[in-house]
Amino acid sequence: MLKRTVWGITAAFVFAAVLFKGGILFHLSVMAIAILGLVEYFNMVERLGRKPYEGLTIGATLLFLASLYFFEFRPLVLVTFIGLFLLFIMAIPIYYSRGRSFVDGAVSIFGFMYVSIPSGIFITLRQMDLIHALLIVGYTWVNDSFAFFTGKLFGRHKLSPSISPGKTWEGFLGGALFSMLFGYIMGISAGLPPWKLALYGLIMAIFGTFGDLAESVIKREAGFKDSGNFIPGHGGVLDRVDALIINIMAYYVLMTVLGI
Repeated sequence: MLKRTVWGITAAFVFAAVLFKGGILFHLSVMAIAILGLVEYFNMVERLGRKPYEGLTIGATLLFLASLYFFEFRPLVLVTFIGLFLLFIMAIPIYYSRGRSFVDGAVSIFGFMYVSIPSGIFITLRQMDLIHALLIVGYTWVNDSFAFFTGKLFGRHKLSPSISPGKTWEGFLGGALFSMLFGYIMGISAGLPPWKLALYGLIMAIFGTFGDLAESVIKREAGFKDSGNFIPGHGGVLDRVDALIINIMAYYVLMTVLGI
């Protein structure tokens, strides 16, 4: 328990320091986390009998994330998707002749969308303003933490027993409530619309919960308890960011459509 706590506090401190520092250090850190996340994802899908295009997907991820240091994300999105699609179309017959299937290509594309695209969005949002990164991380952390504590204290009704037996509806509601409260307080503190950020807190709690459950499905299908052991006592990278990567995309959509 002590080891888990020490590692957890250390990881949180390092992450916060890098987040506030920003710049090339943050950029490289996100790239490293994305690659580690992809490796964990590949390990799980390989247990399911798939043979993902590991080198191609990691190479495309490095190229995509590195290019964000020089180009804006928005015009790069369409180019990335079209370029990646063409690349994978060309790769399918090549890999097929080496014993890989079409499904292996689809699994690889999903890995890119699941890990690499959110990583790119997170880098871009941090480049735009620190407040975006703080809101995303804050919403996710507050929801996860208070969903856990509320569920422990008041949890009676299982949210999804076949996927995550420990999650309860009471925990979900507690996490969502405190996520909304966090958004409201941040709105007042930062001079932003508090009720809009409170609404974002509710939406992020919903998507974050689904992100957590989605990763649990992958682990259960593959027979993994944790996605890896990157942080002793805390599992792998994907175990730590499963809700965050979904919330990054949800926040980006909300910010683009509704503003902040």
